[in-house]
Amino acid sequence: MSYQIRSGDTLSGIASRYHTTVSALMQANPQIKNANLIYAGQSLNIPGASDGFQPPPSNQGARYQVRPGDTLSAIGARFGVPYMDIARANHISNPNLIHVGQVLTIPGRGNTPAPTPTPPSNPTNPTGPVTGIEDRPGVKGNAAQTIAFFMAKGLTKAQAAGIAGNLLYESGFNPNAVGDGGTSFGVAQWHLGRGDAMKAFCRSHGYAENSFKGQLEYLWHELNHAESYALSKLRATTTAYDAGMAFCRYFERPAYINPARGNAAQNYYQTL
Repeated sequence: MSYQIRSGDTLSGIASRYHTTVSALMQANPQIKNANLIYAGQSLNIPGASDGFQPPPSNQGARYQVRPGDTLSAIGARFGVPYMDIARANHISNPNLIHVGQVLTIPGRGNTPAPTPTPPSNPTNPTGPVTGIEDRPGVKGNAAQTIAFFMAKGLTKAQAAGIAGNLLYESGFNPNAVGDGGTSFGVAQWHLGRGDAMKAFCRSHGYAENSFKGQLEYLWHELNHAESYALSKLRATTTAYDAGMAFCRYFERPAYINPARGNAAQNYYQTL
């Protein structure tokens, strides 16, 4: 099948969405020479796409069946649609109340072309130094930047990929993400008081509240203070899958421990 790249997409994110790999996407699309350089409006051939994870076409809706561990905000991030738009389209008064097996209508995004994203500031080494981490207010980062950031802090690549696999499912690397009925914020979906603390930290350290880099700095701050137990569990892992599951279990602490987070971490480890 064919997929048109949208603003904020990454090749690794598209690969995860369609249960394939970056290398398979590049083989199916020989016009792509650098996995980190893709642009809105490009069309991709998707090898072996799975129907369950397909995003809707840009001018119409789609249907999605809720799976264990899903949240409305995560589904919105997966399809590139604000979660409140999904709630309105399905007459959901409480975004926190969705049920496994429930079939949701995913509203389309209209016919307005997506803006062309800004290429990485260092396209020859986009996973390089921390100075290359996205810092513009409200602009998404990506898995490669996440891994680079936490490796620069001293984590192994596998451990950093474990964090990236979780941020994919929490927010799609979107620092503007709001979930759980307006009570969770940012790339790690900090809840209530933790969200307020994240915003205060960003402001006090010279970052916008919705800065991707600022929020990663706060995540690292938490890991070295209030969430030090989660950091010790993360440091004890040696594989990306185990790192993803440890970060999910001890830092994010969702109601359902979804193995997809570990799988996403492993995919990032292998392809980035």
